[in-house]
Amino acid sequence: MGRLENKVCIITGAAGGQGQVAVELFAAEGAKVVATDLPGKATEAINDTMQKYPGKVRYVRGDVTSTPDLNQIIKTATDRFGRIDVLFNNHGVMVGSPLLETTEEEIDHVLNINVRASFLLCQRVAHHMVEQGDGLSIILNSSVGGLVGFPDMAAYGASKAGVAQLARSMANDLKEHQIRVNAVAPGAIDTPMPHKYLEKFEDREEIWAAMEKAHLTGRLGRPEEVVWLVIFLASDEASFMNGAVVAVDGGYSCV
Repeated sequence: MGRLENKVCIITGAAGGQGQVAVELFAAEGAKVVATDLPGKATEAINDTMQKYPGKVRYVRGDVTSTPDLNQIIKTATDRFGRIDVLFNNHGVMVGSPLLETTEEEIDHVLNINVRASFLLCQRVAHHMVEQGDGLSIILNSSVGGLVGFPDMAAYGASKAGVAQLARSMANDLKEHQIRVNAVAPGAIDTPMPHKYLEKFEDREEIWAAMEKAHLTGRLGRPEEVVWLVIFLASDEASFMNGAVVAVDGGYSCV
């Protein structure tokens, strides 16, 4: 029996590098997964997981900044699987601009997706969980950038600090309903996101090497190294974990 056997889990940002890995590993642990992201169709990786675990994974296109889409994501989970046991609030965007050059459009964009959408989705899921009973878990994806100050990342850092604080505050608000809320704070993870961020720089290789050196491990993390922690927090094994923001950052935040 898997650690998430028969738990109904929503995973946002499912088409990204870490999200796709989460869908696969959650399903491997026995979860019933509603995977959601912006593309109208499931990615090849998600399709492969759907074929490997028939009837266990459902993909729904969803824009987390759209209220009707948030409602549809939840409706898909409850219609298809009958309940919601776990939310992995994994979606997010990165904006890397010096403070003095950050535009209003950039700060609105990053706060809207990383904070506002996370708040509204978690709130909607929590309403359903309150009616279901205990043993329920919400995990938010913050960042080490929300714990320490990165240069040229003021907007992003503010948004991810907001996600971390949202987890802490929600844990307090939902304690009487036996709903645990935690956050993970990854360091730099080798997914398409950091590669895309570096496209605007000419010295990409030097910057990448510096990013690796900044972690005590001397390398970037792998998506599964974050997802393994998320699976633990989603499982009954983490029944005493609540209101925590856990760094999985190769030691970056202790340097």
